[in-house]
Amino acid sequence: MLHRSCYAAIAVVGLFASPSPAPAQIAVSPTLPRELAVRVDPIANLEEQLINRLRATRTGQREYLKTIVNLVDAKTLDFGLVVAVERYALRRNPRYPFPFFERALNFEARKRNITLPSIQHFQTAASPIVRF
Repeated sequence: MLHRSCYAAIAVVGLFASPSPAPAQIAVSPTLPRELAVRVDPIANLEEQLINRLRATRTGQREYLKTIVNLVDAKTLDFGLVVAVERYALRRNPRYPFPFFERALNFEARKRNITLPSIQHFQTAASPIVRF
């Protein structure tokens, strides 16, 4: 004699073994290609990579990195140099690498007679306290 739990297990297995598709299942038509509403490039550009990997959370930091990317696009800074300094900063402090990136890139740029703006140039003043 089978226990009640065995009957329940057999019933559950029978549900999954049915050859017909489940009514809530989404069927994909082989003739119609599936397209997403927004096409997303799977490869991040340099700006996105720097912002994400260097953990640039503040607006001033992001503006600084945009300026660095513009200098790379203008061929003033070498792409390989920026990526190498990014990797150096990640090795130095993986939790908060941005300050190491900024200092090391400034140092390397001065060696190559390139003047970079300081991060303080992009810092904004604290917003005033709003009282209700």
